[in-house]
Amino acid sequence: MSLFAPSCLDDFLINKSTEREVLELILSRKLPFPFNGKSGILLHGTYGTGKSTLGFLLPSLLETAYAASYPQTSPIGQMQATEESVPEVFRCGGGLSSTAIVKHITMCNSRNPFHHFGKTDYFLFDEVDKLTLSAQQSLKSVMDLKRCQFIFTTNYLDRIDDGIINRSFLVEMNQSANASAYVLIGQSILQKMSLAATALPVAAITAMAHKAKGSLRTFASDVMIAGVGVGGVLPQ
Repeated sequence: MSLFAPSCLDDFLINKSTEREVLELILSRKLPFPFNGKSGILLHGTYGTGKSTLGFLLPSLLETAYAASYPQTSPIGQMQATEESVPEVFRCGGGLSSTAIVKHITMCNSRNPFHHFGKTDYFLFDEVDKLTLSAQQSLKSVMDLKRCQFIFTTNYLDRIDDGIINRSFLVEMNQSANASAYVLIGQSILQKMSLAATALPVAAITAMAHKAKGSLRTFASDVMIAGVGVGGVLPQ
């Protein structure tokens, strides 16, 4: 994993505190998941905010939580993924058929996921809005299967079938109104570049955040470039 790749929940900006709290409750195992008919986590928002990155990271964070292999006294947002889990990935679009999706998930559900601490299989649908409406609707039947957890990402929430939305916890990832949240991330990047957290003025970091318009990819790149300009080092 890259030194600069997000590795815990605190590395992402989640707009609504109530939605962030749900993720924390799930990762702390205070809230069962699946729960009350909800077996999905739907990450939605603009480009570059880290939806896909968080989508791929969540299974490993969940496995770490189920394994209880992190200090119980540490904030759940700082929990590092110490247990690796590779989800079953569906990169949507390109003619992915509902029949193939349902068949694969049903096949996975027929086996005992003994290789996972959570005793579930993880299914990641990246850019789920690219599935046809009929393919999305077919997901509703398999989302009710036991031992299945679903993670969806989309840039267009209005293109997602209501049945998927109803069976998922929604997590909005857009530009945060809290500029200080970007400052903390920017300063963390600077420290990873062997610089002091104060190597760039807070005002400069805040300006980069506004320029990025919610894209953490753009923001992090700008901070790294500015960091190199003041003597920082990017690991090869």
